[in-house]
Amino acid sequence: MNWIYITISFLMISVFSFSVVISKIGNRNRYQVNKYLTLKLENHRTFIYVNNRRFTQCMYLLMNIPKDKMEHYSQIDSIDEAAESLDRSHEGNPSLIEPRTEFWGHCSNIQAWAENDYDTRLLHRNLAFPLLKRLVEAGDPKAKRVFKEEIAIRLSSRHQTVFNYLYLQGYLKYLDLNELESVFDDIDLPIINQTANTLNIIFKNNENPSERFLNRNLFSVFKRFSTRHIPFIYSKIKKGIDDKYQDKIVKLIYEKYKSRAIFPKIQFINDNIKYFDQDKFTFVKYGSKIIGIIQEEEKLSLINKRIQNIRDITGLKEYYKKIKELDLSTNLITDLKGIEEFTNLMILKLNGNLLQNVDGLKNLSKLEELYLRNNRLKNAINFEHLSNLKYLDLSGNRFISEIPLSISNLPRLEKCKVWNCNIRNVNEKTIDFFWNTQNYRYFRGYNQEDINYYEKTHKAKALSHVDNGLYKHFTEWVLKMKKRMQKYNFSYEDLEQFEQSNPELNPIWSGRLTNAFKKWLSLRYQMKITDFF
Repeated sequence: MNWIYITISFLMISVFSFSVVISKIGNRNRYQVNKYLTLKLENHRTFIYVNNRRFTQCMYLLMNIPKDKMEHYSQIDSIDEAAESLDRSHEGNPSLIEPRTEFWGHCSNIQAWAENDYDTRLLHRNLAFPLLKRLVEAGDPKAKRVFKEEIAIRLSSRHQTVFNYLYLQGYLKYLDLNELESVFDDIDLPIINQTANTLNIIFKNNENPSERFLNRNLFSVFKRFSTRHIPFIYSKIKKGIDDKYQDKIVKLIYEKYKSRAIFPKIQFINDNIKYFDQDKFTFVKYGSKIIGIIQEEEKLSLINKRIQNIRDITGLKEYYKKIKELDLSTNLITDLKGIEEFTNLMILKLNGNLLQNVDGLKNLSKLEELYLRNNRLKNAINFEHLSNLKYLDLSGNRFISEIPLSISNLPRLEKCKVWNCNIRNVNEKTIDFFWNTQNYRYFRGYNQEDINYYEKTHKAKALSHVDNGLYKHFTEWVLKMKKRMQKYNFSYEDLEQFEQSNPELNPIWSGRLTNAFKKWLSLRYQMKITDFF
């Protein structure tokens, strides 16, 4: 017989990895895998800690593999397959493995798992996914990167036990809709057909089944997914449901989930429109497609509806003057023709569109908040007609190189954000807006020479090591230095030459040019004239 020891973990332990771990552990009862993962031997048992908080006790599998059948197991791809395929009759016999040896094994396995980008095939599913999820919650960047990918990969392996585990434990809800659709493209989920068949039987036997039956057979399936997934999941289930039952099922689903903020009502109604009485709704349409429902007369959100022309939105005629807050973010809008109809707007959100100008806002004199983040706006934008504007967000418009001069004439404006713009020039009239909301951190009118000279002459750093944003003191210094350079016509090269020839003198003191440096600049200028003659 050939004994193989595995934690609820790993199929094979590298001899090299094992010896390295032993050499690191020595006689200690603690082993740190990385910043987030630690194993400890406590009272002869091994525990995993995530971010210094106890996560779970490690368990182990003992598998008995006959030597003459080793080749039969060469195709095993994961611990989960191994746990089902191999003889585990020796599991649970503590006398076979001494606690410290077991601790070494666990450390080696978890170390190898971490070094292999948290490959969940290397750990049993009961440990791999909860541990990876906890690492994500603890902020481990590698875990965040691979978590959803690991779920999708293991689902696509078509291993039924692993799929059942991921489904029943609700891990599919962590996938976004595109990822979930990809999974459904690769595999057929038995639960979909099973649910459809069960619903046919339920409604055949009872036209008005109790919610208890539906909770057990339909809503329990939805619970395994995100509420955002329900329209997609039902679109799969309904293919197997008899047409005569669908009207009732659709309405039951809508009534149960319509009040939940993340339930995609519009998508669900569009997918099942023939089962809804349209007279009971005030639909907003774009072309023939429903893109919204009027629920609050003063507020309307039409985010990510692929709108290109505001004028082509229908169903709003009675509400133009009633709507005070409108969100048209993440669409394909290139101009604002049609926006002038919303004369009482106080909040307008146009983030993530394709706007190059803001022509069309002239009639919106009551506007107090305007969001134009991540568009294609350029300089010379005119906001003068928006006399009630209090908040303006221009962040992410990379073609804007200076804060619009027109905002200096807005009497009520309190904040103007220009984060991640390309600000290189600051006008005296807009300087106050430049300093608020940390706009200065996104100033782009500096170069490496500025940084080098500043850090040479100051104890402080120019940029934050965390996000590479500018420090306020450096930005202030750069703006003043640029003005001095322009006024007195000198460069950093001139500063260095002066310092080399006059090591005991300062060219700049308390933010002003010293008389010695001014005199040096004057002589340098005269020397150039003399050289010319």
